Amino acid sequence: TKPLSPSPSPPTPAAAPPPAMAPPAPHLVDELLEDIFLRLPTPAALARASTASPRFRRIITDRSFLRRFRKLHPPPLLGFADERAGFHPAEAPHPSAPLARALADAADFTYSFVPKPSNDHSWRPCNVRDGRVLLESSRYGTFRELAVCDPLSQRYVLLPPIPEHMSVQEQRPWEFRSILAPIAEEDEDETSFKVICFADYETKLDVFVFSSITRQWCIAASPSWSSLGAERPWGLCGCRRLTGM
Repeated sequence: TKPLSPSPSPPTPAAAPPPAMAPPAPHLVDELLEDIFLRLPTPAALARASTASPRFRRIITDRSFLRRFRKLHPPPLLGFADERAGFHPAEAPHPSAPLARALADAADFTYSFVPKPSNDHSWRPCNVRDGRVLLESSRYGTFRELAVCDPLSQRYVLLPPIPEHMSVQEQRPWEFRSILAPIAEEDEDETSFKVICFADYETKLDVFVFSSITRQWCIAASPSWSSLGAERPWGLCGCRRLTGM
């Protein structure tokens, strides 16, 4: 008798291909790209990255992303605005010197594009913030005319006078000072701004706020010096001739 031969084993089934990986959700990719772009060292590097693709540009030009980037990378000092000599750009070896020189060549720091005040006085810069310059008429001792301008784009806004029912008092202010308020992080409209004015009287301090959104003034506070626990301080304005830009 012949030995029994083992029965042939059934054929091994072919291995199933691994399941295809689902592509990551688009919003996750955008978040990863944002984290990468936030680590770029300079605005110039960010601008170069935005030219690589439409997707990169969409992410980088988003206002919420730009606010985060500016918070991590404060704008460099470019120079000083002087009410007599215009703009003093940063000079070498300061790292901002090339950009400052380009700004000085392109912008109008004589403010010739802003209409003259009605009192026929000249404009002088009193504060600079976020690329804007707050101008006031050179008349002293009273509420002054104000304007906010961008010397680079040469756009401007002439502020209306503070309403009489807010500003008319029994006494004239000893001192009148104005500043640009910082842009709030939650503010979606980066073209908006606020101006804060302080009117120092002998017995109290009035604080007025102008909003570019409402185009109106409001009185924010009117404390007496005694309620602030101090006598009226003298020379509050300090040295404001040179204002950082």
